[in-house]
Amino acid sequence: MKNNNFINISRSISYNCQKRGAQSNKIYKNIPYIWFFTDSNKTLNPLKTASKLPNNAGIIIRSYSSYNKDKLIDKIIKIKKRKLYTVLIAGKSRKNLGADGIHIPQWINSMNKNKKIVSMSAHGGTDIRKSINLKADIIFISPVFKSSSHKKNQYLGVVKLGLMAKLFKKPIIALGGINNENINRLKSLPIAGCAGIDIFINNLR
Repeated sequence: MKNNNFINISRSISYNCQKRGAQSNKIYKNIPYIWFFTDSNKTLNPLKTASKLPNNAGIIIRSYSSYNKDKLIDKIIKIKKRKLYTVLIAGKSRKNLGADGIHIPQWINSMNKNKKIVSMSAHGGTDIRKSINLKADIIFISPVFKSSSHKKNQYLGVVKLGLMAKLFKKPIIALGGINNENINRLKSLPIAGCAGIDIFINNLR
């Protein structure tokens, strides 16, 4: 597995977060330290990638434009049972698919309150109020670095990510342009883990 550095440092980041006192909140203990985001265009074989993730990893199933999204969810749920994944679904899908909760992207402002876990995307301090209103359990802050998914957008950088992480008062997962080299820059931040797309596509083959 080529991305051992990403996995090992993400695990270390999560451990340090708990060691600093976050262990008083059970959600910090239970959420994965690495997350794989599916993408309709980039993850052409999400099942293959999902099957090679470490045990207890997290998966956000987006694939908004995929015509067979529900079939993909069903197949990933089968892998989830074997490898103890946490699976959250973004966007529309059939109900009662066995997922652990939902992921709310930036453009959605409502949620299904019956779900166990609610995560959301955040790109700035203005999303703090939204996280409170939605009672989000996990916040994915992005883009941390320049990424193929946000080519035209300015990225946050390490300092701004650290400041935002303190403001949200929730478990923070860093997302966007994180790779085996720059992940070292996130070691001292108050975040609970890291997420990505390309890092898994390029390294879990």
